[in-house]
Amino acid sequence: MEVTVIGCGYVGLVTATCLASIGHTVRGVENDPRKLRLLQECHCPIFEPGLQELMSEQCGSGQLRFTSDIKSSLEDAQVIFLAVGTPPRPDGMVEMCYLDAAAKELADALGGRTADGSLTIIVKSTVPPGTSRRLNEVFRQRTQSELHVVDNPEFLREGSAVKDFLEPDRIIIGGDNPEAFRIMRRLYDPIIKREENFLAMNWESAELTKYAANTMLAARISFMNEMSILCDSYGADIEDIRKGIGTDFRIGPWFLRAGCGYGGSCFPKDVAALEHISRSVAHESLFVQAIQTINRNQKRRFYDKLVAKLGRPIEGAQIAVWGLAFKADTDDIRESPAIDIIGYLLSAGAHVRATDPKAMDNMKQVFHDSIQWVVDPVSAAVGADAVALLTDWPQYSTLPFRKIAATMNRPIIVDGRNCLHRDIMRENGFQYYPLGRPAVESKVRVRSKT
Repeated sequence: MEVTVIGCGYVGLVTATCLASIGHTVRGVENDPRKLRLLQECHCPIFEPGLQELMSEQCGSGQLRFTSDIKSSLEDAQVIFLAVGTPPRPDGMVEMCYLDAAAKELADALGGRTADGSLTIIVKSTVPPGTSRRLNEVFRQRTQSELHVVDNPEFLREGSAVKDFLEPDRIIIGGDNPEAFRIMRRLYDPIIKREENFLAMNWESAELTKYAANTMLAARISFMNEMSILCDSYGADIEDIRKGIGTDFRIGPWFLRAGCGYGGSCFPKDVAALEHISRSVAHESLFVQAIQTINRNQKRRFYDKLVAKLGRPIEGAQIAVWGLAFKADTDDIRESPAIDIIGYLLSAGAHVRATDPKAMDNMKQVFHDSIQWVVDPVSAAVGADAVALLTDWPQYSTLPFRKIAATMNRPIIVDGRNCLHRDIMRENGFQYYPLGRPAVESKVRVRSKT
């Protein structure tokens, strides 16, 4: 099929590249000149495992092309994706101006369309319920084309987005037209393994499904973070509890890891949006409010634990921060717990030396020269009074810890992702403080600064 994807951010680029890889001819439309230049040179502007390689392959074959000219991209299009950003406003509600502007530009471009056949417009952006129905009316009023609007929420996990797209556990289509459902079934046919995983429903159900899914996952994380507080108080181990409840088939093992808070482009935004969606129908969702409160508190709790275990005043302390991205295998820092925790440290007068394998350039746009940027965790820890581990990069578990301990003022690690091995910490002389797990408290050695 001939496919146009408007908006080549994270979701749009993964969508365009993966659709090209299953045989569709795809044109990506991007209006940011810098990003467009990178795309046309076949350089992936984001870090996502496997995406650069797949993109290079599809650009080289001619299946995938990029342009800023929306009108030319529509010449033979059968389906058009709207994949522009819907970021949160300061009050947490969804900012719709970018999607509305893209829809208007698309409607204007379709005004002179002469191609035969119907056209399917796919809302891939995460939008409040009622948006796709509204856009359907807008397009019908402003164009002469025979078209249908559907909502097709994405469920991509950063770090495994290519696999998630090509091996989906479900594909959800919201709309009101059987012909549009048939076209979407044809579009996704190469990756539909079981017919029951292709779910057709009305617009509002599809739109709310996306918010419900992310809020449920955020709730599971938040519940485990609450349980980790009880574990610290009673001497229990959150990892044992995770295994104990995760093996219950009614619960399952996913999204049950405690830590210093969730972040990213989806969970914080979508949970906040669901709260506003609830208020718009005069419903005060105490459940959704609690999820957000727990997540805010967990970041502060990590900071408070670090201060309590430091063994010296936080003002003037040297803190090494390992990990800036909100999770491993991405360079995304949106709503990363590291932003809040570094902010707490700086406000208290601490000196921060930070590192991350992929996200440093992005975080430099937030903190600029207020912290010291270091290329690797070993160098970051030199002379540090403590390490704050904030991202679960797998390489952090295989570092030369004996060497690191010897170079620190105080061999203290506060692990906000519970990703280091307690026995290794003990063997190498660290004071090790995970969240909701028993600590390793060897006798603290303070390195002389003379």
